[in-house]
Amino acid sequence: MQPPVPPRTSAQAPCVDDRIARDLALTLKWFPVTDSSRVVVWFTRHHGRLSTLIKGAQRPKSWTLGQYDHFYTCELLFYRRSSDDLHVFKECAPLKRRGGLRQNWRGCAAASHIADLLYRVSPPLAASPPLFDLTSQVLDCLAEGENTPALLFWYELQLLRELGLAPDLSAGKPGEAHFAYEEGRVVPNLAPTSPPGSAQRSDKGGRISGGVLALMRRLLEIRSPLELQRLRLMPVQVQEIAAHLDRFSAWHLDLPLPSRNLALDLMTRVN
Repeated sequence: MQPPVPPRTSAQAPCVDDRIARDLALTLKWFPVTDSSRVVVWFTRHHGRLSTLIKGAQRPKSWTLGQYDHFYTCELLFYRRSSDDLHVFKECAPLKRRGGLRQNWRGCAAASHIADLLYRVSPPLAASPPLFDLTSQVLDCLAEGENTPALLFWYELQLLRELGLAPDLSAGKPGEAHFAYEEGRVVPNLAPTSPPGSAQRSDKGGRISGGVLALMRRLLEIRSPLELQRLRLMPVQVQEIAAHLDRFSAWHLDLPLPSRNLALDLMTRVN
């Protein structure tokens, strides 16, 4: 008979369930928790959003220097905690650094908005490989210099689709449509003389121009950011689409998005 295996002590293993997970991970943000340690927030392909504690990461000679940074795609290894949102970092290796974002401040502002939006809409450990792939594609485009407002709008509409919250833009005729934000759809405008209750149009909405309605429909139909290369929006169209998405997101996601407005302001400046 073999002798019993002695139990592990806290010095021999971290306080986890001993399962090491490996996944592809996008670095979204980090913040210090002590003078020497920080928490890094990742969006992973098969585990969704998660946070890891990296001890010693704040030290000048930390062994993790250069292994991750904002907007990197990394191969991440971590110890999974079974009853906590904060997991224990083991190691990571950068697979895609997207160095173009360090040289293009417009692209960096847009990528910061995307990371902020993804962080705020994704619950912990809710896996979504399509959302991971979508975000990776857009960050790649930004790193390669495709810094257009259409790309940001496309990403947000596709994200809403993945969340099951995409607006229904099928109704309405050019120049005669009303975006009912609470209902999440476009409805025909009511004539001024229409009796009360003749249609279920929400008071929380606004007129949507024919050109913007066609553009938003097109952005929802496009499945690849490569198709956006020839799509250029006029400043008035950028302002109107941003206003509609602001109100829609505020109602359905309960999120103000100042990071998008800042990114759009930088992307539309001449100099």
